[in-house]
Amino acid sequence: MRRAAKGNLIVMHDLQAIIDGLPGIYLIVAADADYTMVACSDERLRITMTRREDVIDKPLFEVFSDQQPDDPNSGAATLRRSLQQVIATGQPQRLTQVRYAIRRPDSSGGSFEERFWNVVNAPVKDAAGQVRYIIHRVEDVTAQRHAQELARAQLQESDERLNAALLVSSTGTFYWQLASQRIDMDAAMLRLVGMEGFGEIYLSDLLERVHQQDRERLVLLGERCAIDGDDFEMHFRVLLPALGERWLFGRAMNVSDQAGQPSYLVGACIDVTDHKRTELALQRLNDTLESRVEEAIAARAAAESALHQAQKMEAVGQLTSGLAHDFNNLLGGIVGALGLLGRRLEQGRHDELRRHLDSALSSADRAAALTHRLLAFSRRQPLHLRPTDANALVDGMRELLQRTIGPLVTFDLALAHDLWLTQCDANQLENVLLNLALNARDAMPDGGRLGIRTANQTLDESTAARLGMTADDYVVLSVEDTGSGIAPEKLPYVFDPFFTTKPLGAGTGLGLSMVYGFARQSGGSAQIDSTPGQGTSVCLYLPRYSGALGEQTEQRAPRQLPSGIAGRRVLVVDDEDSIRTLVCEVLEEMGHRTLQAANGVTALDLLAEAGSIDLLITDIGLPGGMNGHQFAEQARRQLPDLKVLMITGYAEQAQFAEQPSAPAQEVLGKPFTLDALQTRVQTLLESTPA
Repeated sequence: MRRAAKGNLIVMHDLQAIIDGLPGIYLIVAADADYTMVACSDERLRITMTRREDVIDKPLFEVFSDQQPDDPNSGAATLRRSLQQVIATGQPQRLTQVRYAIRRPDSSGGSFEERFWNVVNAPVKDAAGQVRYIIHRVEDVTAQRHAQELARAQLQESDERLNAALLVSSTGTFYWQLASQRIDMDAAMLRLVGMEGFGEIYLSDLLERVHQQDRERLVLLGERCAIDGDDFEMHFRVLLPALGERWLFGRAMNVSDQAGQPSYLVGACIDVTDHKRTELALQRLNDTLESRVEEAIAARAAAESALHQAQKMEAVGQLTSGLAHDFNNLLGGIVGALGLLGRRLEQGRHDELRRHLDSALSSADRAAALTHRLLAFSRRQPLHLRPTDANALVDGMRELLQRTIGPLVTFDLALAHDLWLTQCDANQLENVLLNLALNARDAMPDGGRLGIRTANQTLDESTAARLGMTADDYVVLSVEDTGSGIAPEKLPYVFDPFFTTKPLGAGTGLGLSMVYGFARQSGGSAQIDSTPGQGTSVCLYLPRYSGALGEQTEQRAPRQLPSGIAGRRVLVVDDEDSIRTLVCEVLEEMGHRTLQAANGVTALDLLAEAGSIDLLITDIGLPGGMNGHQFAEQARRQLPDLKVLMITGYAEQAQFAEQPSAPAQEVLGKPFTLDALQTRVQTLLESTPA
């Protein structure tokens, strides 16, 4: 027994040394009825606040009494069941976070201190395989347990706050299991879809709340998420008993299982009814926007049309007022001179007839010049375009311009040495420069400086568009003065007919209108800049001529009345009796035979009766549905070599003259002199047949 006892002591002593050398908390108990404690580590003694002599050879549950002996799930009861299981099975037992209170020493009050332990109970067997001892190893996890409980409490508090926030914000969360189609919802989500109080909810249950028009889309989207792993995003409507139709917007992330297959959707929904209603209202607004814009455009167009009409009528009023003023003055001169001419004939005072006749003719010439200026403004005057050297033209007018502006005005030229040729009517260009020089002179009554500049300029797209022209090469003629200038508010109207900044009776208001009309009809433009007190600059843009300078127009020979051919048959067609009679008298005076008609229909009958004529003189504008051109074409079908002279007071005479269907036609504009008529008739009759 001693040996055995001595042997046992040696073994226990060695075992104690081994336990003390191990890190951790260890206790060895015998597999007897009392679970006698045979060895204990120092760390175990420290943490349990006990002494070795109070523990060794003592029953386990006598030293570590239970705080709740009647509770079958207390820490002591749990430990006892584990020890029993180890002895019975011979297998180790693991326990997690066992609640086991430690009694404090009497010196510290003797109260219990709650602790939590992770426990491993491992058996020690003898040679026969019987459990002799149990190694009881523990880990104090009280701090971790308290930290977990604190985190759990904080998480719960956070969840409660989040749920409250979601409820307030009308945002609900859901968990959609794709395999089973079960949908777990929080309280906010249940409220959004009107399913409070429901137990387990599946997709079919939710579809009963979804608007009929959105159900199929929701099902199809769920199927695509389950097959392709797509995320969920959708606007849909739900029908709630109390609130009626509500719009929801849901978005969820697709989560896959360990095999990589779509498993569930986790996401949230929000009520977007107000936003959707605003969006739909905006859509309805956009749907009607086009019609409303069209109505607005139509209303604006109507307003602009009314404004343009008012402006046009104002311009027409200004034009007619100016025309009436000037023509009344001219007609007054003509009527007065003709009246005096009649009186002197009755009185037999023939020596004064020429003076009164010249006065009437002078007024008539001025009236024709006024009409010419109006045609220039309207860009309907006939222009004889030819290549022109603007430098040579300006230099040739140097003396004339100097005499025009007078000795008080200094005149200088700055002509570009490499100036391009331009395509224009040289005679009209001379008139333009003369008009501009006169305007400059009138703006400098006390003297100043007049300068004429020439230059080449290539206009790009933006500059040309601003000037109302096409991008191209232009010859620029600038007429600059140091006169009184034009007020800014009047500058936009200076090209309007009969608008003038000169005192009443000092000008007709047609000079600048003619300049602008000539430039536009020539394919260019005119621009004006002016500063009150500093002067005015007018720039004339004329298109460049790319060819060579050909033979210049010959100087007109002194007028000679025709004397050659006579005895020709001429058909005169004009609805104005006085003009028709005048033309016939001139022709008969020249020795020709005449036929007269007031319209094309009558003229065709005369032509059929006459059979043949040598010359047709016809007005372009004829009554009866057949104009002069149409009648001339009919006549040429019978007489292909017929020579035709058109006479017209229309502004469109230039266009009529250029019609390709009327070869060998000439045009004589009204009013015309008797000499001009005789010359034109004689030239046509002497010309080679067409």
